[in-house]
Amino acid sequence: MNTGMPPAELLEAVYARVATQLDTPSIAEPTIREWLDVVVRSPQNRAPVRVLLAALLAKLDRPTIDIRKPYTAIGSADSYSGRTYDERYLTAFIQTHRLPCNTTTAFLTPAFRNRNIVLTPDVNLVGRPPNVYHALLQLLNSVHAGAISADTLLAETIRQLVVLRDERQRRLAAILDDL
Repeated sequence: MNTGMPPAELLEAVYARVATQLDTPSIAEPTIREWLDVVVRSPQNRAPVRVLLAALLAKLDRPTIDIRKPYTAIGSADSYSGRTYDERYLTAFIQTHRLPCNTTTAFLTPAFRNRNIVLTPDVNLVGRPPNVYHALLQLLNSVHAGAISADTLLAETIRQLVVLRDERQRRLAAILDDL
């Protein structure tokens, strides 16, 4: 689905849409919901959620790409630069909306830097916790296989990040009130 919108505008449009529906998850399939929950809510590792956001944004911007190929070094017509989408569009979006993600690109973290492989479920991305990387690979594969659309998964990922941000802010406010 190419909306014709520039990626930065697309992110803002999705944010505006989900901001009015924070109590309404958009994914019915329990396994996909579980994988997304693992990626979004991992307190130990915030890089995979940025990779997911970059890949989904790239897929919406350029529908013919293979979402599992975020490295131009792969050299095929359906590969793309996940790092470019991450740095060019996500950094400002994440900062503007104070989303609980890494402050810098995920593509320079050890699991994702210097790669030129297709990110399939059988790839061993060395990192901790391993279940977060496994869930990320499953989500990318689910979009590639057509089990879920990039638009739906991007919207739900952003919705969950906003919910997580708001939960953290409420907890912090409660702690400060107790002081």
